[in-house]
Amino acid sequence: MAPRLRVGVIGTGFGSKVQIPVFLAHPRVDLVAVASGRLENARAAADRFGIPHAFDDVRALVHSDVDLVSITTPPYLHHAMTIQALAAGRDVLCEKPMALTAAEAEEMLREAGTRRRVHLMDHELRFNPNRRKIKTLIDGGFIGRPRHALVTLIGLVRVMPWSWWSDAARGGGILGALGSHLIDLLRFWLGEIAAVSGLTRVFTPTRSLPDTGEPRAVTADEFAAVTLEFASGAVGTVVVSAAAAHSRGPRIEVWGEEGTLALDESERLWGAARGRDFQDLTEPETLSPPPGMEYPPLWGLSFARLVDHLAAALLEGGPVSPAATFEDGVQVQRVMDAVRRPDRWSPIAAPRR
Repeated sequence: MAPRLRVGVIGTGFGSKVQIPVFLAHPRVDLVAVASGRLENARAAADRFGIPHAFDDVRALVHSDVDLVSITTPPYLHHAMTIQALAAGRDVLCEKPMALTAAEAEEMLREAGTRRRVHLMDHELRFNPNRRKIKTLIDGGFIGRPRHALVTLIGLVRVMPWSWWSDAARGGGILGALGSHLIDLLRFWLGEIAAVSGLTRVFTPTRSLPDTGEPRAVTADEFAAVTLEFASGAVGTVVVSAAAAHSRGPRIEVWGEEGTLALDESERLWGAARGRDFQDLTEPETLSPPPGMEYPPLWGLSFARLVDHLAAALLEGGPVSPAATFEDGVQVQRVMDAVRRPDRWSPIAAPRR
């Protein structure tokens, strides 16, 4: 019998919307356990999807009969859960952002190295067909030497009660939720980051607690603008927001010495060499959502492609690349830590009249 990958998922929110359906649909994966902070939530997910084991104790899951532990909880729990899984001898797939700080992320990476376990970040956009094609075109010299890139993703004001997403101390905010993906993507295309500047903003000062209606301060960023200087000399800009009246994006533009690439909001990829008209270079998505997946196809189907890759890598001993690892997660975390430093904004004196 061909070997199969035994997976345990920690977290029943995002886990139930994307990861559990994708793992269940994969022909080489057995989803054998699910855990949640509340046993009733774990049991509900297990009953809904036919998962054999449900736990409210992370230690029980990581010591059960699993090969890979997928951590889909809020970010403030990632560090401790990852350390427990690695100590139990499990490979780990961790949701983004990797941790609360670069120091936590670095400890996770060190532990994975010490334990000699496979460590992966869920930066699934690396496996989206159009974004993979952008990587291929850049590496193949289609635009010549890259000069600058712009990635924008502007979302509607989030009308939601106060939760961990509003709390910086628990890893909430748009920079970690979406900005981390886009920072990783630019690094995937353009190489190592040498310097960073940026800023974040909170536009909604309070949100109401869901049970009492009492207002609670929002401390997690709703807007972020990040400028990256790469070791190659290229410059990248990421703008993300959850505080707009209209949504736009994701939209990507990459300019080079000899050409340009643009991925529009309809997921159409356009490219042109210097002196030529733009042509449609779109690489269409050929997958369909698995039963039970409740998420935008861009993200959900990219995760399905990531799972297909990691199943082959873990079962056959193949390369983990181009999947993002904890090493990549650490670099993204360092960028986010730098952007969040309070000294990132220098006031300019008003001109004299």
